[in-house]
Amino acid sequence: MAVLAAAGAGCRHGRAPEAPLPPDWRSLAQAPPPFAALYRLSCCGQRNLVLAVRSGADRLSLSVAVPPGGAAVTAWFAGGEGWIQRVKERCREPLPQGMILLSKGAALPLDPTLAARVLSGLLPEDAHEESMEPGWIEASDGRFTWRARIEGPPAHCTRIVVFRPTEERPVLAADLKSPVGRVPGALVLTTGSQRAEMDLEEWHSADSPQPPAWLALPECGAAR
Repeated sequence: MAVLAAAGAGCRHGRAPEAPLPPDWRSLAQAPPPFAALYRLSCCGQRNLVLAVRSGADRLSLSVAVPPGGAAVTAWFAGGEGWIQRVKERCREPLPQGMILLSKGAALPLDPTLAARVLSGLLPEDAHEESMEPGWIEASDGRFTWRARIEGPPAHCTRIVVFRPTEERPVLAADLKSPVGRVPGALVLTTGSQRAEMDLEEWHSADSPQPPAWLALPECGAAR
């Protein structure tokens, strides 16, 4: 499974100094509320995919559909565990720990909580201002170091870069565009020459997702 990992944050030399953090930036440092969202997804050589997301209580459910044929793959994530179930296959397949499915051929190195923050435009609660980088915040939970560029007012994220503590190169970079309040109306995820685009079509509050019935299916390849 291909991993969408950023090639790097890029050289900052020669650019004009970035503006300082807006005074209301701490309003973004909060836990993501439960939500449901619908996106148009372009990724991995495919366009016009439909991505449905539901998030809450450290859980995340995803489904990817290829119009007009309907759902192609569904996925469920809770904590560090993830499973997918492909159409017409009566079994479930585990995902590597800490990976969030984006489409049939790509996954992101995130857990459900971090994915919800990116899609919600919110920051970790312990985020703090970077002393050497005006306009940027940083946070770490031991698994990931999170850097985000904040603009405003009103405060909103415009770029997020995520690192693993033991690695110098980022594992994820996201450009957040066209905000609707704090929620990004479009996201661009990059890795070298590869690119994934998500355009928001619908967002609303929702109850936390419940485990899908297909989790009761046997694991793919298991003896029956």
